[in-house]
Amino acid sequence: MSCTFFYYVSVLAENLQLSTQKRLNEDVIDFDLLEDLICYIDENCPSGAVLVFLPGVAEIEMLIDRLSASVRFKGASSDWILPLHSMLSPTDQRKVFQSPPENIRKVILATDIAETSITIDDVVYVVDTGKHKENRYNPQKKMSSIVEDWISRANAKQRRGRAGRVRPGLCFCLYTHHRFEKLMRPFQVPEMLRMPLTELCLQIKSLHLGDIKSFLLKAVEPPKEEAISSAIDLLFK
Repeated sequence: MSCTFFYYVSVLAENLQLSTQKRLNEDVIDFDLLEDLICYIDENCPSGAVLVFLPGVAEIEMLIDRLSASVRFKGASSDWILPLHSMLSPTDQRKVFQSPPENIRKVILATDIAETSITIDDVVYVVDTGKHKENRYNPQKKMSSIVEDWISRANAKQRRGRAGRVRPGLCFCLYTHHRFEKLMRPFQVPEMLRMPLTELCLQIKSLHLGDIKSFLLKAVEPPKEEAISSAIDLLFK
């Protein structure tokens, strides 16, 4: 197995000669820093595809526009700045597995679909923004919404592992070592704690598993009783 070396954002800022006081705001994605880093990799690192993890489609399209307009990736190189997310057609998704012409670097801008669902063998460099988007359910408002949040340490390790599948790789983390060790959750919040429970309640009844609330409260990380009651009330209406 090839090894992966990784760098946190404070080291990146120093190596790229960036102003850390100006740049280091972990709460927002710094597209200037992202563009500088990708151009730095293209200019200074050996051949190999770059995989950039971004939270959503809007961020992917924004970075595609910025890179395509840059001096480094203009012309034929811009054809190999490739999006990768679940809304793409299978034909468009397949292009990320193709090899670019000589002297052109493939840059893949992906959501967390590339964490485990897809393996791209020629990826050597990973840039991890540390963010993703996930569904959250508010039982008081009875509404679901998509929110941007920090990934877990388990997600971060999965992303790091995408680099260097066939040879030693590099992962550049756009968050601090302190955030990774102290602030990130060990694992992602279970789906049962962030999604509506109505469908799950119906499955429990259809399988004759007993009282819904009692059954769900036996889970390792049970949902709040308020969320369970809200789902049951909604089904009775």
